Amino acid sequence: MKIIKKGMWALLSIFAFVLVLTGCGNAAETGTKDSSGKDSEGKVYTIRMPAVVNEENFIAIGYKKFKELVEEKSDGKLKVELFLNGTLASSNEEEFQVLRDGSAEIISFPSFIGAQVGGVDGYNIFDFPFIYDDRDKLFALAEGPLGQEIQTKLEEKNKVKVLGYYDIGSMSLLNSKHTIKKPSDLNGLTLRTPQSALFMDTISEMGGNPTPITFAEVYTSLQQGTIDGLTTTLPLMYDSQFFEVSKFATLTKQNFIPYVMTMNGDFFEKLPEDLQNVVVEASKEMIQFSRELVVEQEASAVKKLEAEGVEVYELSPKEFEEFKKSIKPAIEKNIKLVGKEFYEKTLDFLSK
Repeated sequence: MKIIKKGMWALLSIFAFVLVLTGCGNAAETGTKDSSGKDSEGKVYTIRMPAVVNEENFIAIGYKKFKELVEEKSDGKLKVELFLNGTLASSNEEEFQVLRDGSAEIISFPSFIGAQVGGVDGYNIFDFPFIYDDRDKLFALAEGPLGQEIQTKLEEKNKVKVLGYYDIGSMSLLNSKHTIKKPSDLNGLTLRTPQSALFMDTISEMGGNPTPITFAEVYTSLQQGTIDGLTTTLPLMYDSQFFEVSKFATLTKQNFIPYVMTMNGDFFEKLPEDLQNVVVEASKEMIQFSRELVVEQEASAVKKLEAEGVEVYELSPKEFEEFKKSIKPAIEKNIKLVGKEFYEKTLDFLSK
């Protein structure tokens, strides 16, 4: 009988020991929070950030700034891993997909991706050409009531958290054939555009032939003559070395391209409260840094392009108005993307 009792106590002891080990293992895996919301286990959380650009691009420079801020402010509890040059996702569409499935924790995407992949039509509003005169108007729209309305829909539909907005510059034209001064100068030119109906229709109404190939294919396509040029931002024209195969740039500035910095919602919610605050604070600082950086980069890109032999043509006010007038059919054709009421509310807001 004593032998049986001793055996039972031994089994109970082993069982209790296994429970302790299991509890310890779960705590190390998930971390626990004290009354202040801090992670009492000291777990390190990894944030993966993909980008299709190279490390010299100012988008990547902004990401590096975020990494520096987050790791410093969190005392190393947050670690940021950058995946540049399309190593984790080769397009903006793929970036949004890996964000949603949890293979990445933070991305920044052009607003049209919010419509095409995120499923929120309101994000198309940012693609309408010539609707805002400057960046201040762009950010006022994004951060105002109309912007917040579509942001909430994006967050709820995709289980993400929007951290803020910056831009990557204004869209202009680069081609390998001749100087463009008026819409008719685009006749016969095949130009790469993002795969957005508004971007494509804008180029089409200006007179060009829009071709939505991936950004990674642009250089080779220019080199081989498959396309004659593209519409993109000045910094990207220089950073992607398109000046080697195209020598004519025209500052049409038909669109500013807002980027939406966004985090996987489940990941954010699982972070301890103090680390959530770090992410939000670091995001605000990085966004302000990026907003200032793009202004510097645009001015610098003009000088660098000219130094590489590119003719950079700035439209006169009359020429600018001619381009603005030419794309009205593109606007009328695509108002349905956001709805006439929302479009008119946007114009009314921007006119104030």
